[in-house]
Amino acid sequence: MFYVVSLAVLSHTTFVNHPNQTSLIQGSEGIVWSESHTGWSFDSPIPHCQWSGITCRIGLNGGAEQSVITVIRLPNGGLSGTIPTELGLLSGLEELTLKGNLLRGSIPREVAGLKNLHTLDLTDCLLTGTLPQIFESPNLEKLLLGENGIQGNFFHEDTSPHLQSVKEVNLEKNLLTGTLHGSTLLKMQQLETLSLSENEISGVIPGKAL
Repeated sequence: MFYVVSLAVLSHTTFVNHPNQTSLIQGSEGIVWSESHTGWSFDSPIPHCQWSGITCRIGLNGGAEQSVITVIRLPNGGLSGTIPTELGLLSGLEELTLKGNLLRGSIPREVAGLKNLHTLDLTDCLLTGTLPQIFESPNLEKLLLGENGIQGNFFHEDTSPHLQSVKEVNLEKNLLTGTLHGSTLLKMQQLETLSLSENEISGVIPGKAL
């Protein structure tokens, strides 16, 4: 079995200095993919901020300029494999969009722990595992995880930082079970869109909270 592109190591250290493509690109199909996307080919001299799907912001670190990755956007990009835990080291990451790829496994807790994330779009992948109850970013606005195989309950941890900022939640077409918790919904004061269709959620809809 080959991976078209295996997102294996995207650590802060390797990305800021120069990513090790050998750990990212695997198999003949992966090589073909990398050669058609700016910066991803083996031994590419192109700075990581100019790679396809990568956006950076220039900031200061101890008086010196440093590029910080803020966006990884590779929708429908022919990626396969699992979501690397090393993404959690990209502390400046604000958007992670990998929808429409063949990504298996669960959402790593390291990704849920990103404290500057405002958009997480993993729609229409092959994700399984349990829905993380806590997303650490107090700025998270879009949580788009529909059309996967994610299990567990809808949020019942009402101290999660993301609840007070999230505006759009899409968890339709998953394997969620249990009931909706009014105390959690009451925390979601910015919520504009909530999509939970085609799950196994049961019980009474907490209308007062909504």
